[in-house]
Amino acid sequence: MVSDEEMKSGNIVNLFLKFAFPTVVGVVIAGIQGIIDGFFIGNAIGAQGLAGVTLAYPAYMVIVAIGVIIGIGASSLTALQLGKGNFSGALDIVHNAFSLCLLTGAVFTVFGLIFCETSISLLGASGPALAFAREYLRIIFMGSIFMILAIALDPLVRNDGKPRLSMNIMIAGVVVNLVLDYLFIMRMGMGMSGAAIATVISFALPAILLMNYLFGSEAKLRLRLKAMKFKLGALLQILRAGLPSFVMQFSLALVLFAHNYMLLRYGSELAVSAYGIIGYVFSIFSMLFEGIALGVQPIIGFNYGAGYYERVSKTLKLTIISCILTGVLGFVLIYLFPERVVQIFSQGDSELLEVTLRGMKIFIFSLLVEGTVLLTAIYYQSINRVKAALFIYLGKIFVVLFPLLFILPVFFGLDGVWAASPVTECIMMLAALVMLSKEFKLLRHDAKAKSRQSAGTKKALSVVRNSGKADVEENPRFVTFSPAEKRETL
Repeated sequence: MVSDEEMKSGNIVNLFLKFAFPTVVGVVIAGIQGIIDGFFIGNAIGAQGLAGVTLAYPAYMVIVAIGVIIGIGASSLTALQLGKGNFSGALDIVHNAFSLCLLTGAVFTVFGLIFCETSISLLGASGPALAFAREYLRIIFMGSIFMILAIALDPLVRNDGKPRLSMNIMIAGVVVNLVLDYLFIMRMGMGMSGAAIATVISFALPAILLMNYLFGSEAKLRLRLKAMKFKLGALLQILRAGLPSFVMQFSLALVLFAHNYMLLRYGSELAVSAYGIIGYVFSIFSMLFEGIALGVQPIIGFNYGAGYYERVSKTLKLTIISCILTGVLGFVLIYLFPERVVQIFSQGDSELLEVTLRGMKIFIFSLLVEGTVLLTAIYYQSINRVKAALFIYLGKIFVVLFPLLFILPVFFGLDGVWAASPVTECIMMLAALVMLSKEFKLLRHDAKAKSRQSAGTKKALSVVRNSGKADVEENPRFVTFSPAEKRETL
């Protein structure tokens, strides 16, 4: 378990490795569930099955978004509260987050089952693809409460100082999904239903194990049934802090929905299948970026709350470098071996291979910049600067991507659909660089102000002791505010 003292003074690189590596593994493991389904469905059912699961994926991502807004919102707040030494406040956040998981899981299951077919039909899909998507989604909605619990509780366990435990639990979930997908789809011929059942079970196991830890005696922020209650103030704080991540995930669902619509309009169901394969491949690197950024969230949040701004700056720089290197590695691998990557999900379909490779050659450029854009948003969320994080998420999707997605195809046809995302990432990279440049200046200023304040306090204490006074707090000249507090009041 990582102690508070280590968070304040431990080596930044060591802390980065302790938190980032398990978080990356955990995020990839959690997100890879849908990719596993795509692998088995693509090889057992074919292009129609891939089209069906791709059409269902936006609704799947909405469930993920519900878990994310609770988990990331609560974990960001608990890290800040622990950094300030407010243990009871952090515990209150965790209890409200768990109660919110149960409520939203139940509500989402009911509404999801009611509007399942309607959401897919809006795309204009029909025939086998629509039937496959409906079959898959109905079971996913039935198990949505387990998905929300697993996704929301994972960052809370990490923040409790147990990143490796969180990682191991999520690994157990993906192993279960892998085994059950093989049994249900390849051996028992259960098709889309088998894939959905395997996915629900693979989220149920981590949800139960994470709850077992948080209700157990080892947890610092231990859950107790008697303390479960809804406090409006705490709930609003969680939702506000988690709103940027929710917007990101929910917007991703909208983006998938819009891409599917435009692909059907300018292409065919084959293009949707190709987009599904491209999405699976590139989502792996998106998850790597997200895992790196979320991994340092407890370090940044804790040290920002404690006023150690120089450590925040060092952590942020290290994370930016990691995201850039990861993007370059992904670009090189996909550029050199595109056909091998595509054939993982579909073999023997030359037409599908041709369409997928063309789209992938355009999509690949987003890898070079996507990580830094995502990190910038998560950084601002970690220090509870929600407006800045929302500016990136909302600006990326609604100001840049959606217009490009509907304008570029008019001039470039299907290639315009493929190009919308990488062009958007490049534009947002420029905005992120401007914001990060200003933030590093603020962190340097705050670190110097904190150092001067600390030196002034020590000098004041020395004067008080020498003059025989009891407490520096009795002298109003020595009442000061931290740089972060000054910034928040402006």
